[in-house]
Amino acid sequence: MTLVDMQLENKIVEFLKKEKKITVFDIGCYKGSFTQKVLDLLGKKKSRFYLFDANKNVKKYISHLIKFKNINYNEVALHNKNGKAIYHHNSSFESSGSSLSTIIKDDSFWVLSRKFILKMFFLSTKGFSKYTVPTITLDNFVKKEKIKSIELLKIDIEGSEHLMLQGAKNTLKKNKIKTILIEICDKKNIYKKKEKKILSLLKKYGFDLIKKNIYISPSFLSNHKAGDYQLINNRYYSKKSKK
Repeated sequence: MTLVDMQLENKIVEFLKKEKKITVFDIGCYKGSFTQKVLDLLGKKKSRFYLFDANKNVKKYISHLIKFKNINYNEVALHNKNGKAIYHHNSSFESSGSSLSTIIKDDSFWVLSRKFILKMFFLSTKGFSKYTVPTITLDNFVKKEKIKSIELLKIDIEGSEHLMLQGAKNTLKKNKIKTILIEICDKKNIYKKKEKKILSLLKKYGFDLIKKNIYISPSFLSNHKAGDYQLINNRYYSKKSKK
């Protein structure tokens, strides 16, 4: 959706600039716009990026980024289990609804309205296809790669964010994550419930919400809703603020 277009809150920017080393996880990297944005922000600061996306087209989209030694790309879906899952690929609007989740795919109002728009501009209306992709939990990946800390965790996976967080509880529990940017997406009638569940989980692990932005475009002529949330781990930020 539009998570890459948001402006990072000053608290997060301030925190990142004070860190000596930065490890960034870009989950749902798509064309790498968010990673590029953070690279520009950090300048020459020592950094390491881990990009994730199960979309088989992404590798060619980010070919300009993966040539750098500090960028590691993984064609895998972050999930609540290690194994395989069905990925739903939106051939018409890749950045909208391409996910393990079917929230957008099953939104008939959204599908019909977007098909109409595509036809108006004589564009492809192929819609969704599906294929099997490998999955891994964040906990397993962090353990395997021996990652000590994640200064910035960005999650933009079109509705399966709650499942991804289920596979990250051990990493959260050990306070390895310092700041989080997450897009929450779900049906309008249960959005508040999902939002509360995710924010309560992150609050449990010391994360304070510092900014919330509900998108307008996903809700237009659809039955689903989406928004981005910026959170910071108070166990780290309070220490940095005192220096």
